Amino acid sequence: MKSSRLLTLLLASALFVLGAVPAPASAAEVPTAAGAAVPASHVATGKSPNPHGAQVPDQLKGHRHAKVCQAPKPGRMACNAVADLDVSGQVAPNALPYGYSPADLQSAYQLPGGSAGTGRTIAIVDAYDQPNAESDLATYRSKYGLPPCTSSSGCFTKLDQRGGAKFPAADAGWAQEISLDMEMAAAGCPNCRILLVEADSASIDDLGTAVNTAVAHGADAVSNSYGAPEFSGQNTYDSAYFDHPGVAVTASSGDQGYGTEYPAASPKTIAVGGTSLLQDAATGAWSESAWQYGGSGCSGYEGKPAWQKDNGCGARTEADLAAVADPSTGVAVYDSVPGPNGLSGWLVMGGTSAAAPLVAAAYAMAGKPTTDYPGSLPYSAPTGLFDPASGSNGTCSVAYLCSSLPGYDAPTGNGTLRGLRAIAPRQCGFTDVLTVDQFASDMCWMASAAISTGYPDGTYRATAPVTRDAMAAFLYRLKHSPAFTPPGTSPFTDISPSTQFYKEITWLASTGITTGYPDGTYRPLASVNRDAMAAFLYRAAGSPAFTPPATSPFTDITPSTQFYKEITWLASTGISTGYPDGTFRPGAAVTRDAMAAFMHRYSTYLG
Repeated sequence: MKSSRLLTLLLASALFVLGAVPAPASAAEVPTAAGAAVPASHVATGKSPNPHGAQVPDQLKGHRHAKVCQAPKPGRMACNAVADLDVSGQVAPNALPYGYSPADLQSAYQLPGGSAGTGRTIAIVDAYDQPNAESDLATYRSKYGLPPCTSSSGCFTKLDQRGGAKFPAADAGWAQEISLDMEMAAAGCPNCRILLVEADSASIDDLGTAVNTAVAHGADAVSNSYGAPEFSGQNTYDSAYFDHPGVAVTASSGDQGYGTEYPAASPKTIAVGGTSLLQDAATGAWSESAWQYGGSGCSGYEGKPAWQKDNGCGARTEADLAAVADPSTGVAVYDSVPGPNGLSGWLVMGGTSAAAPLVAAAYAMAGKPTTDYPGSLPYSAPTGLFDPASGSNGTCSVAYLCSSLPGYDAPTGNGTLRGLRAIAPRQCGFTDVLTVDQFASDMCWMASAAISTGYPDGTYRATAPVTRDAMAAFLYRLKHSPAFTPPGTSPFTDISPSTQFYKEITWLASTGITTGYPDGTYRPLASVNRDAMAAFLYRAAGSPAFTPPATSPFTDITPSTQFYKEITWLASTGISTGYPDGTFRPGAAVTRDAMAAFMHRYSTYLG
């Protein structure tokens, strides 16, 4: 934005207050969220803490856009960044720039705050030099209140493709690409270290060498925001540069619309497509659709990885995931190196170059993958993703390859991030127990102690209620499966010797831990409520002497509440801490993850 009039309008319109990122809910006994994908119209619920995002589309409406890099020559890559040609310049100290801020992006994708990402490293691989990389990153972080990230502290590192400091010549377009990539990585993971590796040129060999250097220097995730149309022989580069088991290597899908690019087409990378991202001003909810210029398609050269199950493409389908890329709903970027169009300062940018480092940041925060190829993780349940289901990037013979539809589609892949659940490492043999889950260690303890074997499909189903037959099995195994011969005649009218867990249920009855219901039933498939759970554990402990307090420790129970003694005993032992609002919620069903926590604490209490 070169005219003083437009700059004045920019400054006047950008006077918004940056909202704080909300802290995660207290950990007490709040069950984890379900893993099912959420439609795009329900990307977030409740009022966003930051109203800035809702203004962005109106601010940018009607603006002109241009690609930052020229089309690639044979053997070369082009960066996938797109600049808003009508936004450029400085911003007053008390004003926010145009474009989405870190708080907007963290809100839209429900990325964790707090100390998430501490000690993790995101590598940015690009061509040529950005001579002001560290200072520009510092300006961006300072504007949005992100913690400093400097070379002196070890948070920021800049290397050439050999791992040294002989940096290549500067390039105006790639310099803006570098600023975009670094700042989106910082926006997604403010606590992560940033490793910038600059390739000597835009050749696939130089860029690939830089990827290898990034991994050799400890990168947990590597972002590649460049590409070229697919070409014969590209497969040879897969193993040479992009095959890094256990490291998340993201690649942008391209900004040409329908059609595949390399290296995003490589099954060794996590291909990241693009979306248009909007926030509702009234509700704060976010919604997404496929960006019309984001790349996607069916590879002409790459084999289909085992984890892709779509039927309309017999080869590798691009993409795997997606994030904001539409420059009309673009992100704020600071770059002091004048670009190809003479723009510098605070810019608005887009392209799938914005999406790839955001996804890389999320992978870095999620922790070291427990699979060699973390691109496979979003394909396994639970998805934990938002599901854009509208928008198209062109025409094609198989609809989902160029149109965003419910479920998997090529333009947006499996969807967009809803926190880290879709990409977090799986734990202790369960396909749906993730490192980021509350009570993950407790559920893993259940497996290691042979108290829970999960379900036949490999899931633990953390948020499912505990049924009374499973409760009997849990307690029986907690007591080390004592010798017991089940009776030939059932003590309950609704179970028989052929009932699942008959032995465990009748053992529970023989010990007095359960008496069943007054009508003579056990109701094996009924959910266990929290008050009954307290009674079960109290009796399993031998009904120890305990005088319940005259004043309840919980706001929603009193001395007249059923199982008051058992509930308050549970609280006195530390087995239950209740909810952050001071309630116990006696009539609520116990979820399987919370039950794991209760039983683990119970075991520790007993010594």
